[in-house]
Amino acid sequence: MPNLTFITESLPDFTVGVAKQFNIQASGGTPPYLFTITQGTLPAGLTLGRRGKLSGVARRPADRTVFVRVNDAGGASLTQAFAIRVTAA
Repeated sequence: MPNLTFITESLPDFTVGVAKQFNIQASGGTPPYLFTITQGTLPAGLTLGRRGKLSGVARRPADRTVFVRVNDAGGASLTQAFAIRVTAA
């Protein structure tokens, strides 16, 4: 069975006041996958669902780095840093 890995390499930019969603994806290991933020915080108005859906309406410009961990059903986990940028409308 292939090792657990992130398919998603980077996150799209978000724009203040514009609703958007993006799915962070993983492969390998044993599905289903659960995603959590282990370090850093998302910009105000954005949330990360347990299944990897990043969504919301950003409230203000931001440049941040968050560390996302994916856990699979077999107990494997992997963490990756993602830059997230919110631009002004």
